[in-house]
Amino acid sequence: MIGRKLVDESLLAAHPTKRWVHDRMVELLDSDTAAPAFSTVVTRLVRMLGDETVGLDEISNVVALDPGLSARCLRSANSAANGKEPMTTIPQALFLIGLREMRSIALTVGVMDNFNHLRICINWRKFWLHSVLVARLTDRIAGAFRDVTGMEYLAALLHDIGKLVLEHFFPREFESIVLRAMERRCGHAAAETDLLGFDHTVIGAALCQRLNLHPHIIHAVRFHHQPIHPAHIDNPESDGGFLSACISVADYLANLRDINIGGQAELASTLDELPEWKFLTDFFSCRGLDLDLDVEIELAEKEISFIT
Repeated sequence: MIGRKLVDESLLAAHPTKRWVHDRMVELLDSDTAAPAFSTVVTRLVRMLGDETVGLDEISNVVALDPGLSARCLRSANSAANGKEPMTTIPQALFLIGLREMRSIALTVGVMDNFNHLRICINWRKFWLHSVLVARLTDRIAGAFRDVTGMEYLAALLHDIGKLVLEHFFPREFESIVLRAMERRCGHAAAETDLLGFDHTVIGAALCQRLNLHPHIIHAVRFHHQPIHPAHIDNPESDGGFLSACISVADYLANLRDINIGGQAELASTLDELPEWKFLTDFFSCRGLDLDLDVEIELAEKEISFIT
């Protein structure tokens, strides 16, 4: 993906501006320029995802290495304690809020801290709320079908990361994309493809590849708008479309409450009409999903407030 092309040549041939933006993006992704410099702590936590041999003590020791991350985790734990004796150590916080919540906070901090130089005047807090809400919902949806590892949360948290790369390096083009998406209610991916010849999903996937993330994360980010695409579900490096479908359903639920930066495409009337939900329930055994969207939005709001 990196070092060659983001899209097929035919999508670029007719427009020199598309060619220039595409080639510049490939150049950026081939270097370290576009890839965020995640802290050693966050990098180690990402590597621990899915490793069943990692214990709470090891997680506590890693989180404790980052003072900023430690402080935010303690804030979250003390909020959950509801006025009881304040937590002062990471093991105490981890015991109270749990490994899953601690991991989510750590990953969110690691991503948000590396994309905080945003220039275009849109509601970036809503962008991050959307990202965190989709991550939380993806974790819950995936958990209804299988045990989660943290990979689900991270993939969903990064699903729109390509938009931030576009905004940072091509602010004028990004502004045009946002305006077109809002005017036409066509969704950002369609507006990006129309104006640039490629969209944020291929940028995000290339960035995840550059960061050496798990192939399931890379493919889920690339296909979160097309989880049932044959190129995805038939690819031996993907997970058969499961994770991208979970992200797509979570994205639908977030957009249903208008938690986004605007310009989203028209939504299906109900969740049952969503092809991605039908795909999940037809091909995977559901353990049951008791999801309160209002509660998840409130929790995502709290998570953002602990971090910002």
